[in-house]
Amino acid sequence: MIIINPIAWVALFVAHIVSTATLRCRVERGDKNRTFVNCCRLHLTSLPALDFYDATSLDFSFNSLSLLHGSSFSRLTQLLHLDVSHNDLQTLVQQSFQGLQELRSLDLSSNNLNALPSLIFVDVTNLELLKLDHNNLKTLEKDVFQGLTHLRHLDLGHNYLQVLHNDTFSHLPHLTWLGIGSNLLEKLEAGAMTGLNNLINLDLSHNQLSLISSVFPPRVFASLGKLQVLRLEQNDDSQMGEYPENVFNNLVSLTSLTIDTFVEVHFGQDFAALRNIHTLDLSENCKFGHLANNSLEGFKNSSLTFLHFQGCPLNDIELCAFCELPSLKWLWLISHHWLTPNKVLESLYGLQFQNMSEILLSYVGDHLPFLHVIDSHSARFLRNICVSRVSMVNSALQRLAGNAVTVRNTPFMNCIEHVDLSQNSLEGDISTFFKLINSKGPLRTLSLQDQWKFSIGEAQCLASEDFNCKKHLVNSFNHLSTYVFNTPPNLTYLNISSLFPHVNPLPANVTFPSATKLEALDMSYLGMANCYFTWYGLENVKTLGLNGNYCYNISETMFDFMDSLKQLGLSNLGISPDFFLSRGWRLFQNLDRLETLDLSRNNLRFADPEMLRAQTRLNKLDFSYNRFQTVPVNVENNCDLKVLDLSHNFLTTLTSSEQSALDSLAGRHTFSLKLLGNPLECACYNLDMVEWLWHTSVLLDGEGREANYTCTTESGEITSTERVMAHWMRHWRRCLGCQIFGIALSAFLLQILSIVVVFVTARSWTQLCYAWKAVRRHRLPRRQHFRRDAYVVYSDAERDVILACVTLREVLEEQYSVRLLLRDRDDLPGSVRAENIVQHIDNSWKVLLLVTREFSKDEWACGFTVQQAQRSITDTMPDRVIVVFLEEPRVLPAMPSLQLLLRMVPESNILHVHGDTPPQHTA
Repeated sequence: MIIINPIAWVALFVAHIVSTATLRCRVERGDKNRTFVNCCRLHLTSLPALDFYDATSLDFSFNSLSLLHGSSFSRLTQLLHLDVSHNDLQTLVQQSFQGLQELRSLDLSSNNLNALPSLIFVDVTNLELLKLDHNNLKTLEKDVFQGLTHLRHLDLGHNYLQVLHNDTFSHLPHLTWLGIGSNLLEKLEAGAMTGLNNLINLDLSHNQLSLISSVFPPRVFASLGKLQVLRLEQNDDSQMGEYPENVFNNLVSLTSLTIDTFVEVHFGQDFAALRNIHTLDLSENCKFGHLANNSLEGFKNSSLTFLHFQGCPLNDIELCAFCELPSLKWLWLISHHWLTPNKVLESLYGLQFQNMSEILLSYVGDHLPFLHVIDSHSARFLRNICVSRVSMVNSALQRLAGNAVTVRNTPFMNCIEHVDLSQNSLEGDISTFFKLINSKGPLRTLSLQDQWKFSIGEAQCLASEDFNCKKHLVNSFNHLSTYVFNTPPNLTYLNISSLFPHVNPLPANVTFPSATKLEALDMSYLGMANCYFTWYGLENVKTLGLNGNYCYNISETMFDFMDSLKQLGLSNLGISPDFFLSRGWRLFQNLDRLETLDLSRNNLRFADPEMLRAQTRLNKLDFSYNRFQTVPVNVENNCDLKVLDLSHNFLTTLTSSEQSALDSLAGRHTFSLKLLGNPLECACYNLDMVEWLWHTSVLLDGEGREANYTCTTESGEITSTERVMAHWMRHWRRCLGCQIFGIALSAFLLQILSIVVVFVTARSWTQLCYAWKAVRRHRLPRRQHFRRDAYVVYSDAERDVILACVTLREVLEEQYSVRLLLRDRDDLPGSVRAENIVQHIDNSWKVLLLVTREFSKDEWACGFTVQQAQRSITDTMPDRVIVVFLEEPRVLPAMPSLQLLLRMVPESNILHVHGDTPPQHTA
């Protein structure tokens, strides 16, 4: 008997795991004899046998490796890239990378390395990229990077380094990128940057480096003559202070500086040497509230083009704060909640007659307890700047005066290309906007959307330059004029969504004669009360948004001249639920380039399945938040469809043909179907749909696990498709049993019925034959055999005459085309009434009696007419008479003739109408 030590069992088990893991590593062959070995996410605790001798890239990331043994990679002489990130390495032993002379990149990030031994990288002398970020490094030995003479990129971010000692990087002469951000650095020794003569990018952000001389010794950056990008933000939290001297004056090649500020900011002569600087970013840790005329004087001789302030507690900018920045192109002032936009505009004094690219004012003054008015005085300096883009987003603007910026032949109007005034509170005069839109300048984009309020009373004339000429537009729905909308010839984007609370309706035709370059037009949420108009001149528009308007009546020719349209938004329009059933095809027939169509939130119930057959390029279709019970369109016509949104409708199942069509789309390309929010059923009749949801290649939007939807069983139990699939056999057997029982019961009942039919037929054969012959001899009367559909019998009382000749006639004849015979309208004067009654009953398919209290007192109506109606009832027409009680029968006087008639009239033909007396009609 052989006894195996438990330790041996463990060894065998580990060996099995290692060998299995080796087999699970994916090997891919690339071009130029490159071999990629991927052992990522295999839960490895130690390195497997590395027999991939020709591997050029090896990935062991996201495992649980705790140690790299010496000579582990010695045979991988062709390896160029090694990734051991996101493991549990705590230390590195000498010769861990022996044999990797050709290695170019090494990733050791996101481990638990506490220290790096001296000379640890001497075997990878050709290394160009080294990542050591997200570890636990607290200090660096002076010779830890010795031998890395070719290293260009070194990342030490997110560690616990406290001091950078002298000559730490002296062995890295070719290093160009050094990241030491997010550490605990408190000091730089005087020679910390020695040897980094070719460094271009240095990241020292998110440390504890106070901007004082004891932390930044003079000339600490003396060797960084080629440095272009320096990040020092999120270091100094001090409120008061000054920038240290002789620290930045050696950075003659610096182009971008991100740095903290103090309450009183002043960039003095120490920054005058930064003549090549392009970007000054003070947005990360901005603390100053006052920008003085001399705050930026250190950059007066520089080429500073981009100035970024964000989140500063700014409340004042002096008039000449930007006077010393002749090269400034981009001025960004973001999230200065207590600074008025007028103050910012006045500070543009020093930028007059300069050429600028962008002035961005976003979230400026939005916390102040009042709204802001931009008038001609406050915008006088802006008019003299040749700027390409101006943005004043969410800055609590109440009004932009008509002559604020739209003075002709000013540098602003001659240069402005992009204007964004969205998310403000603009109200009142909108002449400035239309002057911009109707200008002949170079304007390319204009965004005015999402205004918090707007008083249409200040501008009743939406689509005209004369704001007092078309007040009738607000109430008129039959305006047939054509409005000519002159736009700048270069305009490509116009967004006026949510600009007005209501715009009742536009003219019947809207023409854009100069919009040859307009590609995007958004008129969503304008409150338009009618969309019965046609667009002209928008042949090149590719994106159109009409969402959120009240377009209950859409012209079928609306898009006839927009054949370049690719994205169309028709969401939440209040369209008739059946609109697209009869007019959908005509509306979309010319949009053969359409790629995205949004018809969500329209309460639609039906649609023409073929209405989108011309849209062969359609790739996204949104029918969400409607009332469809089936897939509304035939998706087989749209072979390029990639997204179909049917969420939040009334779908209970998907038919087999719909499943096949959706599978066909998924077989061509990636296809997504959204079904959440539908009352799906998990009943027996659609178990195939549940199974399809689980196995289809269509991408679904299920809850939790993909393809899991809430559904209801036959008994009303709420379950999920996942639970149904988990107990599939049980559901299948139950449904199969019900089907077999139903078939057996049907067969049994059919057998009983056959016996009864045979028995009755055998006993009454003669009677059946005679009955059949009688039916064949007597042809049953039909509606088309009579001249009129119904003869209406009523009393001579005025109320009954109005009820019959006005109310009933309007409803039945005008709305339902029922041919009525009314004695007050159709009888000739002087004719015999008794003969007319008999003739009218014989010529009418039905006899309609309107019974009221006055009817019982009328001898002709309640006497003779009722008797003739009784006579008209025959075996072939037993339901010829219809009696309508307009009052409670038990309160009416006794009518013997009517009681006799009621015994012969079927119960379904006796109606009781309760309610108030019908309204009186006047001629």
